[in-house]
Amino acid sequence: IQLEFWEMKYRLTAFLLLAESKLKSWIIKYGRRDSVELLLTRTVSIISLKFLADATVQWKNLALEVRSVRSMLEEVICNWEKYGSTVAALQAWLEDAEQVLGQSENIKRDFFRNLSHWIQQHMDMNDAGNFLIETCDETVSRDLKQQLLLLNGRWRELFIKVKHYGRADEVDKLRQDYQDAMNTLKLFLDATDVKMTAPVQVSFLNVRAFVQDVEEIKQKVPAMDAACRAAGRTAQLLSKDAPQEELLQMTAVMASIKEQLSKVCIREGCLPLLREAQALLHPLEEMEKNITGFYQALEKASCITGAGRPGGPADFRQQCQELATLTHSCKKCLTVIERTHQNIQRSLSSSGALQHLDLALLQKRVAELQTASQNMIRESTEWRRQEEANSSLLRRFEESRVELEKVLKSAQSCVTESGEPEDLLRKHTDFFEQLDQRVLNTFLKACDELTDILPEQEQQALQETVRKLHKRWKDMQTDAPLHLLHLQVEAERSRLELSMQECQAELTRENRHLVGMGSERLLKEHRSFFREKGPLSQCEKRLQLMEELCQKLPEEDPAHRSLQSARKELGELQEEIQSTRLKLLQHQDKWKDYNKRYAELSCWLISKESQLRLLRNRASDHRKYGQVKTAIADLRNEAELQEGNLGWLNARMADLIEVSADDDAQRQGAALTKLSADLKGLVASLSEAEKMLLTVGDCVQFREEVQATLEDLAQGQKEVQAEASQILDSSDPREAQQLLLVHQQHLKRLRMKRKEVQQLFCRGQQLQVEEALSRCSMDRELNFSSPESLEVELDQARVSPRSEGEALHTKTLSKRAAEIQLSPKNKTLLLQQAHSLREQVEEVEESLKQE
Repeated sequence: IQLEFWEMKYRLTAFLLLAESKLKSWIIKYGRRDSVELLLTRTVSIISLKFLADATVQWKNLALEVRSVRSMLEEVICNWEKYGSTVAALQAWLEDAEQVLGQSENIKRDFFRNLSHWIQQHMDMNDAGNFLIETCDETVSRDLKQQLLLLNGRWRELFIKVKHYGRADEVDKLRQDYQDAMNTLKLFLDATDVKMTAPVQVSFLNVRAFVQDVEEIKQKVPAMDAACRAAGRTAQLLSKDAPQEELLQMTAVMASIKEQLSKVCIREGCLPLLREAQALLHPLEEMEKNITGFYQALEKASCITGAGRPGGPADFRQQCQELATLTHSCKKCLTVIERTHQNIQRSLSSSGALQHLDLALLQKRVAELQTASQNMIRESTEWRRQEEANSSLLRRFEESRVELEKVLKSAQSCVTESGEPEDLLRKHTDFFEQLDQRVLNTFLKACDELTDILPEQEQQALQETVRKLHKRWKDMQTDAPLHLLHLQVEAERSRLELSMQECQAELTRENRHLVGMGSERLLKEHRSFFREKGPLSQCEKRLQLMEELCQKLPEEDPAHRSLQSARKELGELQEEIQSTRLKLLQHQDKWKDYNKRYAELSCWLISKESQLRLLRNRASDHRKYGQVKTAIADLRNEAELQEGNLGWLNARMADLIEVSADDDAQRQGAALTKLSADLKGLVASLSEAEKMLLTVGDCVQFREEVQATLEDLAQGQKEVQAEASQILDSSDPREAQQLLLVHQQHLKRLRMKRKEVQQLFCRGQQLQVEEALSRCSMDRELNFSSPESLEVELDQARVSPRSEGEALHTKTLSKRAAEIQLSPKNKTLLLQQAHSLREQVEEVEESLKQE
């Protein structure tokens, strides 16, 4: 069937492709009528438009039917899945439920608490099963009907027994809702009773809080009424399932709650109480405002009467006017308070709902206000009488005091004034010379007159003021000379700072131009600037003058600290001058070219020492004889050039010693001496290497001769072996005899060649001994410029010694390693390496002897 479908599908596709291609060929620019008629005839003959229309309708109907069948099949599969899952779950639950029926009541109630869920599962199973019965064939439908009948039968039998358990959760929820409503109502009624009957002290804040509580109760009453009705409906719902005893108790509680709630709503409690309490708020608020105003005015009046004597007549008149205004304000506020208090008393005595309001606190506050008002009036009168009597003497005293304080303030400002010390010294000297003693005498006379009229408690304060001002005058007379001396010290300090700044500027300039100008030139300028009778000498003279002036001042005078600071700063400046001079001496820029040429020569020397050792080791390799010879010749040319570089270093060293630190000069001189010695040692080693190279050249020539002879000998041996094989393989005796004669002649020639090779070996051993003696002679002359160069040589010698000469060379290196001065750690490490190498050398010597 699938193959037939594919065949029809591809035929239809081919037809569509053919029709599309023909259609594209027909969409062209048309010609004359006869050609157009011919084209129309071809289109009709190829594709029939009546046929396409019919096929399109059939295709649409077929597609609709296919989609319908697919949707139906998917729905059937979904119902099969739903039916299978619900049947399996329901069968398992029925088995468990049938077993639970024999258990206790609590277990059955807990198990069947979710009975509503299984009712829904049972309905889903029947819906899916009925759909499958309608859509499946007769055999499947009959099986489904039989299964549904059995399950529905078991369900009905069980459901009749346990259906009342399905409402257990609902009953518990109703009972909990009822209990919550009762608790809420009881809490509300208890709180309402407390708030409406508790005693309240009459004040604006307390009554306002009470009114807010009553308004809150009023706002909650509708909600509580609704909660009560809801609790009644809940009780009716519970009447079907609750025991009779519980129903009677619920009915009694509901009746009590309704009665209490109705009393709160309609009796003399809520609405009348709220109206009468609200009526008290306005007078109480007005009373509180007047009480606040009274105490504010009282506080201001107390400040005036308790602040002491006024500053002058104008101040006295202003304070009298303010005191009268405050007294009038207090009286006005007290009148309003007393009238409001009487009105509130009448309101509470005639009210039946506000009997729990207590007036004791309000009456106490009114009595306190009346007492405070009487005390204020008495204090104001006394204050005014006393101040009028003393204002004249006080005015004269204040004028003399102001004048004296003005003079003292001017003197104090001179002491604390800041500025240029020289200007201050000239200005303050003129001021202190013009001071007048009559200012103090006038003040003392006014004090004596004022003391006669002041009470005893105020005389002490006046005497204290006189004592302080008199003491300030004496202190001024004592401090003026010291102050002038102090200014002289500061003036010298200022001049000292100018000289020190000049020195500091020179040091800064030297440090700033150190990189650009160089330390040699700056050192000459430094010595010229800081010569004798220069700025530094002036600084020392000014410091000495400051010391002489400070000897006339007390030890605690700040001038001594200034002197110490100046002495410290000058000492630091001198240290900085010395440090700068040392810095210029020790600065390494003057050594830059020298160090560069020195480093080039040192690096060249280290590298050529290693190169020379490597060439010496390679000299025994006859294949590298030509390279070694060329390298040694180049090394000789470079050594001659470096000797000229060493001469320049010696000449430059003589110039640098004059402008450098002693340590640097000694260190660089020692390094140059060592470098010169190392270069001489390298030149000597180079001469020995050239001698050894001549010996190696003979060895190379001999090796070539030996190699040619050995090749001839090997070739002859091969020919002899081939002839021997040919003789053995020959079938003719005569031919074999002739071949034997030829073979014997070849053997004779080989014996002669062998004797010749043995002679060459003896000669080679003699040349090898000569080469080893040449190496030993060179090893005795080796010099090392550093422990690093010796370490390189040891590493090269450690790799497989090949002859007695190399063994002797290794021993020499080990001896040199023991003589070099190293740190304990490096010395131990190098000795261990040398000891290990010596053991390897001994093993190689033994093997050489055996060979």
